[in-house]
Amino acid sequence: MNKFPKTPQVSIILPVYNRRHLIMRAIKSVEAQSFQDWELLIIDDGSTDGLEELLLPQIHDKPKWRYMKHARKRLAASRNIGIHAAMGHFITFIDSDDEYKPKHLELRIRYFAKHPDVDIVHGGVELAGPPETHYVRDAFDPEKKIHLSECCVGATFFGKRSAFLQSGGFKNLPYSAESEFLPRISKQVAVRKVKFKTYIYHTGLADSICTLRQDADQ
Repeated sequence: MNKFPKTPQVSIILPVYNRRHLIMRAIKSVEAQSFQDWELLIIDDGSTDGLEELLLPQIHDKPKWRYMKHARKRLAASRNIGIHAAMGHFITFIDSDDEYKPKHLELRIRYFAKHPDVDIVHGGVELAGPPETHYVRDAFDPEKKIHLSECCVGATFFGKRSAFLQSGGFKNLPYSAESEFLPRISKQVAVRKVKFKTYIYHTGLADSICTLRQDADQ
């Protein structure tokens, strides 16, 4: 009998900092996926709001969850830690204040089955929140605000683990590391944008990047 769990097809990386009040919505959307061959890596970025006390009692009954906590390193570093810890053939992300629609993973797995030469996809965002909160600071022009539909949403990246490892991960930038990651990785591997809107991006929350003073990622 094999002592080790089966390697999952998909590793989902969920970085979180002080989102005890929101994280279960994100986790429940993962557990509700039509495609169930996944592991969930919860990367606790030094939370101080009792998040650990919420999650640890559940771990025993959740064999697909993996929980890791470190001192505050911010979003890019937390994603990179998840990339290196991931066991799945594919890696993807979910932010702690967002959620997936039920076919989010299934549609991406189907896409890769039809397009084996593609290494990473991104896109497919549905915005949830007041329209006036759908704007963020432009990563390339800090004096300008742009609509989120014009942005690269880092949590929508989904691709082969080998491609993420080859990329060297996300740079430790003060804002929008995905805006640097996308053009860089596009020169190394095959990257495509998908249109099926199955990633629900919540805006207008008190600690959302759309609401906070935007000089740092969460």
